[in-house]
Amino acid sequence: MMLFKAKTIYLSIDMSQLKNKNGHGEMTYRPRIAEAALPPAHPGIKENLVIFRNQHGTEAQGRLLRIERFQIVFEFYRTDQVLQVSEILDDFKVFAGGREIYTGTAVVMNLLPAGIGLACEVKLNEPGIAIGIRTPDNGQTNVLDAYHAFFKQWQVQSKLLPEFKLAVLDFKSYLWDLRLLLDQISLAISSHATQKQPEVELQVAKDLKPAILSTVDALRERLLEATRRIKPEAREAHQIFLRRHLHPLTLSAPFAYRTYQKPLGYAGDYEMMNMIHRNTFEGRSLYSKIVHYWLVSQYPAISVRNRAVHMKEKLIQETSRIARKKRVARILNIGCGPAQEVQNFMAETPLADQADFTLLDFDAETLDYCKSKIREAQIKHGRKTRVRFQRMSVTSLIKNSAQLARQTLGGDFDLIYCGGLFDYLTDPVCKKCVDLFYHCLAPGGLVVVANMSDRVPFRDMMEFLLDWHLIYRNADCMASFEPENIPPESARVITEPVGVNLFLEIRKPERG
Repeated sequence: MMLFKAKTIYLSIDMSQLKNKNGHGEMTYRPRIAEAALPPAHPGIKENLVIFRNQHGTEAQGRLLRIERFQIVFEFYRTDQVLQVSEILDDFKVFAGGREIYTGTAVVMNLLPAGIGLACEVKLNEPGIAIGIRTPDNGQTNVLDAYHAFFKQWQVQSKLLPEFKLAVLDFKSYLWDLRLLLDQISLAISSHATQKQPEVELQVAKDLKPAILSTVDALRERLLEATRRIKPEAREAHQIFLRRHLHPLTLSAPFAYRTYQKPLGYAGDYEMMNMIHRNTFEGRSLYSKIVHYWLVSQYPAISVRNRAVHMKEKLIQETSRIARKKRVARILNIGCGPAQEVQNFMAETPLADQADFTLLDFDAETLDYCKSKIREAQIKHGRKTRVRFQRMSVTSLIKNSAQLARQTLGGDFDLIYCGGLFDYLTDPVCKKCVDLFYHCLAPGGLVVVANMSDRVPFRDMMEFLLDWHLIYRNADCMASFEPENIPPESARVITEPVGVNLFLEIRKPERG
């Protein structure tokens, strides 16, 4: 509730459900509002939220609940990071109606349970919130302008497809009640001995998994059916509505949170891939573990695991082919990520000793992680596999001439493969990449690139719920990336049994 009087703005925060740590009830703060100009709009941000970095330097965000001049309350859903009272949050930005109304630092004053996540009460530094709303006694009256802008934005909801709104609200209702049930089950689990609780919880999750996932999948299908009737110009309004209702019930799942927040600045980072490969129940509660498991059981996640299997088989086949020639296979992986297929290759066969890898990625943190996991696999399985790591982006790579790129990467590779990068690259860039890869092949060598099929289910759910966008392709489009003037029989596009991945394979002719 807002009360306007003279030059003071009274912002009363209803704390009936959010009591502070001293046990008091409603908190009221009466700061003076600055006569600030209307803050600039940020087209990429449409919701009321906060974005910040915690003490570990990790970026996070939350949904704005209440606002005062020097104090705000927001919901925080992240399960893999713990906020602490008195912690300083850096690069703290507050957005309201798509406008940045505060930037600076904030100090955590209080943390309270709020449904799925936490309600975080923080104190802001000077000059505090700059709302830009003038009241009758401090300049031109524009409170009605503010209301009309709000009402215009709110009216957008009335134009949403009724079947979409109903599907979202039914999904929300089910998840809300499911959480309450799972919280009760968690209390029952807590009656077991402490050391037995993880084992009991895992068994409970496995017992409940078939029934819960079948219901959630049915709700998903109903929702996806409604999204197919949304006009392109109306997608954003529908996305905002879905996120407003489903994010509080899904972002407690580690996969949902990381995928939506993208802490490294891009989707599909190495830890997202790790979560998919682990394919387990993860989270801080039974409910969040079930939601997490549901997400990593969907077709896009299945495609990631299937790609790793397919690429591992290619590693085995091509290394065996070269081993028969009494030499070590030279292998290049572009956009390696965690290189799960290389880890599996080392774990499963001593043939890995006959391979020489170059693993390339643009992200330093990813390469550091990959180095540690590859070294761990070498020690654990006693492998002598040679592995080099190179930090480089595809953009930098294709800026060079083919000859210069060959000098940078090395040449005469027996296998060059790219498992997930093409999902994010435009057609012209993909074409240039394939040409470059082919140029770097040894005679008889093989190029393998993967892409998500345009027939994959769950696509709209990825975009609406997780803000994860891919470039989906069909077989004809993949075939168009083939280099010019290669023998027709040297290239093929194949798919896997479940149809979520397409693979373009090109074999370079042996020297005649």
